[in-house]
Amino acid sequence: MQPSNLPQGGLFWTLSAYTVWGLMPLFYQHLRGVEAMEIFALRVLWSVPLMALLLWITVTPVRVFKMLMEPKTFFWLFLSTACISTSWYLNTWGATNGQVLMVSLAFFLTPLISILIGVFYLRERLTPLQLVALVLCASGFLYACMSLDSFPWLTIGIAIAFGCYGVIKKQVRIDTLNGLAAESLLMVPFALFYLIGMAGQTHWEAGEDNVRLLLALTAPMTILPLGLFAFGVARMKNLSSIAILQYIEPTLYFLLAVFVFGEAIDAERLTTFALVWAGFIVFTVDALRRAKVAKYAGKVGLDKPEN
Repeated sequence: MQPSNLPQGGLFWTLSAYTVWGLMPLFYQHLRGVEAMEIFALRVLWSVPLMALLLWITVTPVRVFKMLMEPKTFFWLFLSTACISTSWYLNTWGATNGQVLMVSLAFFLTPLISILIGVFYLRERLTPLQLVALVLCASGFLYACMSLDSFPWLTIGIAIAFGCYGVIKKQVRIDTLNGLAAESLLMVPFALFYLIGMAGQTHWEAGEDNVRLLLALTAPMTILPLGLFAFGVARMKNLSSIAILQYIEPTLYFLLAVFVFGEAIDAERLTTFALVWAGFIVFTVDALRRAKVAKYAGKVGLDKPEN
């Protein structure tokens, strides 16, 4: 492959990763009836050997155990593990309990939650467009709280967990694969605790071969898009494109929920989505604008002659 083709190749693989993520509810529909916690626990256990294999295939230096031995890094990894575990579990619960629409809404809200965390925790300043985006999304969420029959705990839970995860990952400089491998290892004790406590009562032990196969496939279905994403991002020159690509996943979730799974999309939910969509469009426009300005400033800096 010629160097000139690398950005296009990177875009293709990154696009593939988000597409696989977006179609994931189709897979989890076949696991309806299985407890989300059992799916999560087995997903964790099967992920560990697959992460080791992925590190070997990609020739990534293994720094997992070194990171876990450093108190500061361990602290941040423990917090990120708690966040991604919560997101995984709630996502799985939503996909297997007819709540794909609300999971979709959560992923649309996540980038805005990250901005809000950045304002209060990292003392970042909002741009005018970011403020508009936050107001629109907050309006959508408040409207949902007032109009829906029950509090949208699933949506806000996933959005906060994944939003915090993104902010926490900025606090520790580690590559994606080693970070995920470390997080998988930290989840193992909790997964084992659940499976041991539920011994004799899980679907895995029930002897249903088709369910066992699907449960075993939860790990590859997790690792595959992560591998595609890592492979693609490493080959993309214009990383600001990810600001748009990340919305492929919730968009596919929304389309599947409405047109495949037949989830209700009444006037209240549609109004909520309309406000949130308006917010993320404003957010995306602002992100692309700032990326363009930063790129231009960097180019000017490089072109400026030395004194």
